[in-house]
Amino acid sequence: MNKVKIFIITNNSRFFYNVNSKLKELKIDFKIIEFKDKFPRIPSIILSTFEESKLLKTIDRTKSIILPYKKQDDFKKYIFNLTKIYYCGKESYSNLLFSIDPGQVIGLAIFLDGHYFYSKSYYDENILFLDINECIENLFENNKDPLDIIFKFGTGVFNLTKKLISKIYKIYNQSDMVKIHLVNESKSSKIKFHKLSEKIFKHEASAIILALRKGIEVDRGNYFKFFDLMKANKDMRKQLEEELDNVSFLCQNIELLKILFLDIINYKISINKVIDIIKEKELLSVISE
Repeated sequence: MNKVKIFIITNNSRFFYNVNSKLKELKIDFKIIEFKDKFPRIPSIILSTFEESKLLKTIDRTKSIILPYKKQDDFKKYIFNLTKIYYCGKESYSNLLFSIDPGQVIGLAIFLDGHYFYSKSYYDENILFLDINECIENLFENNKDPLDIIFKFGTGVFNLTKKLISKIYKIYNQSDMVKIHLVNESKSSKIKFHKLSEKIFKHEASAIILALRKGIEVDRGNYFKFFDLMKANKDMRKQLEEELDNVSFLCQNIELLKILFLDIINYKISINKVIDIIKEKELLSVISE
C-alpha cells in the first residue's frame, strides 16, 4: 500500500510546533503549505486547526482527508488517529488484531484489517495491557464500523499465555467481539527476522510471524486445557496438523517469507494478502509434486 502525503496548513505556531516535533520524532515525512499556495490534487492527509480547516473549501475531499485539531482535543489521540490513517489507509476498520509473543520480553504487533499498524516490546505485562486498552479505546472513539477484536498468542510459554488470556477475559468480560487464537510454535523457523530491519526488535518480529498463522480458536471454557484438548479433540488435532504443515512449508521457503515480512513492516502489503500468497504457493507446490 502506497502511503498518502501529509501536509500541514496552519498559522497557529503552537499547533505547528507540536505536530512538527511529533512527525519528526516518528520519522514521518511531511510538507508545509501556505494558505495562498495551490494545493496538489493527490491523495493526502491535511493537518490544520479546527478554525483554520473551515478555510480549506477548495480541497478535493475525495482525495484528501482533513484532520482538524481543536484546542481541547487530546493531542496524543490526535496523533494516534493520524498514524492510523497514514499507515493503514483509512479512517474506519472492522478488524483489530493483537498478535502476541509471550516471554520474559513480550512482543506485540497490531494490525488493522490486516494492515500492519505498529509493534512494541514489553518487560511489564501491565504496561502491555495499558497500551492495548488505549489502542482499543482510541479506535472505538473514531470508528464508524463494528470492530472485531482478535488476539493471537504463541504457546511457547504456555503458563504466561494462560495468565494473559485470563486477564483479557477479566477485562473484556461482557464483550462478544473478542476472539482468541492460540498458535502452536513447535517447528517454527529459527530465522532471525528482526535482523532484516533496524526498526523491528526480536520479539516483535516473532509476533508478526505469528500473525500469519491461523492458529486454533479457543474460548473461556477450554483455553486452560488447550494442550490436553489437542490430544483428545479430533477437530483440534486436524487443525494442528494443518498448521504444522503450513509451518513446514514456510521453513522450506524462507527467502519468500523474508520478502513478505519486509513488505508487511514497510506497509506495502497486508497480512491477508500474504496469507493468500502463501496458500497459492503451497497449492502450486502440491500440484507440482
